[in-house]
Amino acid sequence: MDKVIVLTGGATGIGAAAAEKLLARGCRTIILDVIQPANAAGDFVRCDLSDTASIDAAIKKLPGKIDVLINVAGISNAHPGDKIMKVNFLGLRHITQSLIPLITDNGNVVIVASTAGVDWRKRRIVINQLLDTPDFDAGESWLRTNEDVWLENPYKFSKQSAAAYTYRATGLAVNRGIRVNCVNPGSTGTALTKDFRQLVGEQMYDWGVHQIGREGNPDDIAEIIEFLAVGECRWLNGVELTVDGGYIAGLLGGWINLQDAPAAELELS
Repeated sequence: MDKVIVLTGGATGIGAAAAEKLLARGCRTIILDVIQPANAAGDFVRCDLSDTASIDAAIKKLPGKIDVLINVAGISNAHPGDKIMKVNFLGLRHITQSLIPLITDNGNVVIVASTAGVDWRKRRIVINQLLDTPDFDAGESWLRTNEDVWLENPYKFSKQSAAAYTYRATGLAVNRGIRVNCVNPGSTGTALTKDFRQLVGEQMYDWGVHQIGREGNPDDIAEIIEFLAVGECRWLNGVELTVDGGYIAGLLGGWINLQDAPAAELELS
C-alpha cells in the first residue's frame, strides 16, 4: 500500500499505535507532533497545533498530495484552558481545512475526539456558535468572550466541539468523495491517563473501568483508526464511532447505573 498519511500526535499513545499499524501496511506516514517520535520509520515534521504559524509552516513541508489526514493530537486538563481549546479543536479545524485541498479524491479524514464529547448535542447551540467562527483567530476571540460557557471544563468542551465538527467537515469535499469520520475513545491507558483520573476522580475512574472489564489500550483505538483511514469502508461517512468497551452502551441500555458509582464528578454521557 502506497498511501500517504499525515498523522497529528503520532509520537506517543494512540497516535504512535496508529502510526505503527499504518507503517506495517506500507503507508508513508508523516507524523506531526511537538516531540520527535521514537519510531524512526515514519517521517517527522514538528508542529504545534496551538499556533497557526507552526501549523502553516508544517503544511509547507508536506507533499503536494496526501491520501489521509488523521487528527489524533490532543492535550488534557493539565494544561491551561485556552491551550486545550487551541490544540484539541481550533488547531484541528485549521489543519483539516488547510489540508482538504491536498487530499486526493476518495481520501479520508479521521478525527479522534473522546467519549467526553459524545453528549455535544446537549450543548448544540453554544457549540454551533464556536463552529460558526470562520477561522482560528475568530474562534480564539469567541472563546475569550464566552469563557463562562467552557472554561470550567475545557477538555470536555474541546472534545464536544471536535465531535460536532465532524458533521461540518464531512461536507467540505464530499463532492470529491473525501470521507470524514470520528472516533470517540473511552478510558484508554496512555500518558494522559493520570490527568483524566484526577479530573474524574480516582474512585469514579476505577469504577467505570470495572463496569466493562478492563481499561482500553492504544492499540484498541488504533485498529479503528486504521480501519477508517485505509480499511474497506468506502461508504462510511460522517459518523462518530464510540470505542469504549461498551461503557456508553451500558448507560444507554441501563445495565450500568451511575447512581451506583462512588462519585460522578464528570458527566461523560
